[in-house]
Amino acid sequence: MIRPATLADIPRLVDLGELMHAEAPNYRDIPFSRAKVATQMTLLITRDGVVLVSEKDGVVVGGIAGGITEYWFSTEKFGFEYAFFLAKEARHGITAVRLLRAFKAWCGLKGVKRFIMGTSTGIATEGTTEFFVAMGMELTGHVYTGSTE
Repeated sequence: MIRPATLADIPRLVDLGELMHAEAPNYRDIPFSRAKVATQMTLLITRDGVVLVSEKDGVVVGGIAGGITEYWFSTEKFGFEYAFFLAKEARHGITAVRLLRAFKAWCGLKGVKRFIMGTSTGIATEGTTEFFVAMGMELTGHVYTGSTE
């Protein structure tokens, strides 16, 4: 079942975030702050955006957190995701499809014409890209990371 997250979901969302962080080769070396994630989820749930979760047998197994903002060059707005993650046991099924469709619907309800999603964790990048394309999304760019050291 896909539903909006509640404040009661925050501990599980933080746990899922920690799992994603530990699995992500591109982020593992950056410290993970449970308090920061809890605060961010609280703000998204209560006022600044959306957190949608997938629940199976009473347990949250994945979610998508996002928001709405303006393009830097326009007053037109677009939707974006901060994080989209499924526990390993929830992957390769219908859960991701349902979460993405729910996020797309939320963006539409907010009056935006477009939403932007990406993959930067290094977790199943090719599979995630194929999934987005299969869901009707278009590849529009790439993300690069540099170091100041």
